[in-house]
This record gives sequence, C-alpha cells and structure tokens, in this order.
Amino acid sequence: MNKFKRDLDEFVGESPRFKEPLKRKILSDMKKEQRPANRFADFKYAAVLMLLLTVATTFLVLNMDGNNTNPSGPAGTTDELPVLTDPDTVEEIEIFTEFTDSQEIFDFGYDGMDRGNYEYYEHPLLIDSEAYQEKEPDRGDVVIHEAEFFDGESRTVGRIVALPGETVEIVKGQIYINDRKLDTFYGQAHRRGYSTIEEYNEAMIEMNQPQNIDAMKEILSQSIESFKLGEDEVYVMGDDWFRSHQLIIKVDEIQAEVLGYYVK
Repeated sequence: MNKFKRDLDEFVGESPRFKEPLKRKILSDMKKEQRPANRFADFKYAAVLMLLLTVATTFLVLNMDGNNTNPSGPAGTTDELPVLTDPDTVEEIEIFTEFTDSQEIFDFGYDGMDRGNYEYYEHPLLIDSEAYQEKEPDRGDVVIHEAEFFDGESRTVGRIVALPGETVEIVKGQIYINDRKLDTFYGQAHRRGYSTIEEYNEAMIEMNQPQNIDAMKEILSQSIESFKLGEDEVYVMGDDWFRSHQLIIKVDEIQAEVLGYYVK
C-alpha cells in the first residue's frame, strides 16, 4: 500500500493535485470494487418483490370476483342470479262475446296500456269486480284502480308488476324484483311498441319526425331507487310508461280484474 502511495506521488509530481482526502477516497473506491457481490441481499430483494406481486395479484382477483355484478343491474346483483319470469301472462288479449252478472263492460278509451296495437282500448273491456274475492292478485294481472288525472281521480287500467312484501327497483328502464331481473314483455320501459331509445329514434326518423328524436330518452332509461312494498300493497303501472301511472296501491283498492276485450 505504501508503494502505491509513493508511485502515485511520483506520478503527480512534487505538488500533487490529489491531496490526502482524495487519495483516501480513491483507495476506498478500489476496495469496494474488490468486494464480492452480496448474493444474499440480492436474493432478499427479489423475494420481497415476488411477495408484493403475489399480494397485489390476489387482491385484484378477489376484488374482481366480489364485483362480478351485472353492470346494468342493481348493486349486488350477480350475473348468476336467476331472472324472474312470468310464463302465465301473455301479450295477447282474450276476447269475450258474453258476460255474467259479476262482470261488466268498461270503456277505457285511453292509451296507457298501448304497446303499439291499441292494446286495451281498441275495444271495450270486460272486467270482473268479484275476481279477487276468490283469489289473490298475481303478477301480470291487469286491474282497475283509481288514479289522479289532471281533472281529478278516475278509474284507470294498470298491470301488477310487484306483489306484497317485494322490493322493487328500476335501473335504466329495466324492472328488478328482489334484485332479480323481471324478464317478461312488461318488465322494461315501453312506449307504443318501442322499448329502447334506439328503436324509438329510428322510428321517428322513418316517420320523418326528427324533432321527436330523444324525446323519450328520460322515460325509456328511467331509474327508480329501491323500495319495499308493504304486506298489503302491490305496484301497478301501465304498459306505456309515458302515458300511464306508476303507483303503489293497497290490495283492497283494486276494484276489478280486466279479463279481456268484449266484442259483440
């Protein structure tokens, strides 16, 4: 080591530019270069990195599974939750040519149930005021009840979509019952044969009515926060969401069941 110092002094001359502190630094750097690599430290850092990556991956997987929800459904609704169907209710309206003492003719004359073919007002309706004396209201039933109009209360027609004790939510025009999608012809927003804003706008363009484009956007994409019905309540609404009421009514406020058309 002394020889190295002497050689260094001879190389820089009698008045060296490299003072004693600089010499010590150079020697220190040389010793560091001669040290063997700390393989244990490298392994330790690699192990920590792998552990962090594993934790991050596990966190992402768990959160993806926990958030595997239907993007258009209510919070907590998973894709695997079975839909709610109504195979007993059909769109076709039954036709009657005669009636009994408990039945009467009701001339509705309003388009609140219109699905594009003048449903429930093309002909007078046959209704049964004693129907629910023998049975309970059922989902899909079309009933007579009172509703508030601009000129006061009067009888109108609506469809039962939710039953006593059920939880109802509407998300972007789709009805959910107890967090289950109501997968029926009346389970989503409707306006005279159109159930989406795209269908409605296309029809307006074909009818050369561009001023009406997007006019039904709010109706066809309507959302209503979740609410729970009482044990004596049902939720009724017309099939045409723009021209009808959406109401919670008491079961005993149902005045009659609509059986179909009355045609002489």
